[in-house]
Amino acid sequence: MRLLDLKCPACGGIIGQEISSRVVTCEYCGSRFALDDDEARLFFDSPDDVPEEEPEWKNALPMVDYAAQACADFLDGLDDDDDFHSSPKILRGLNVADGEEVFLIHDDTFLKSGKNGFAITNAGLYCRELSERPEFVTWASFAKMEEPTLDGCYIRCDDHAVCYFTDDNDVLPGLLDLYLKLYRHAKRQA
Repeated sequence: MRLLDLKCPACGGIIGQEISSRVVTCEYCGSRFALDDDEARLFFDSPDDVPEEEPEWKNALPMVDYAAQACADFLDGLDDDDDFHSSPKILRGLNVADGEEVFLIHDDTFLKSGKNGFAITNAGLYCRELSERPEFVTWASFAKMEEPTLDGCYIRCDDHAVCYFTDDNDVLPGLLDLYLKLYRHAKRQA
């Protein structure tokens, strides 16, 4: 969807970029803000393009149930989910504990060696870049961090990588939207 001309409330710069959620980032000053229902209707090309808010029943779900549903919805929205299958190598590479329920996982290595990628589980978020140590963030810790942002092929919160994905840049905005949903729900649950 295409956002029409909108002035940044922080610097006055014109924002006119592709977006997939109600959160807008000013490319001039980096300020982030959310569009409410009325603003969204004004600035999207069509009322049908306005991203839907979460239904109230989803807002009441425990974090683990919400994460499972959000990841399932993300996978349902993909034309091809071949990049999101688990293997023993990526589970070991991310240090995912035995018995954890994995909702979404991606091995980002070319030969599927499990040395970089990410996972979303019932316990929290795992991420690893090649030659780096795996990072793990619990849902409770995630709720205390700054909002997720896209940084190249990473999604980061504070200085923590929570997602590493290089396979298809068209998927990254959807992943960011997923992480923003998870983050907002974690904040509500905290």
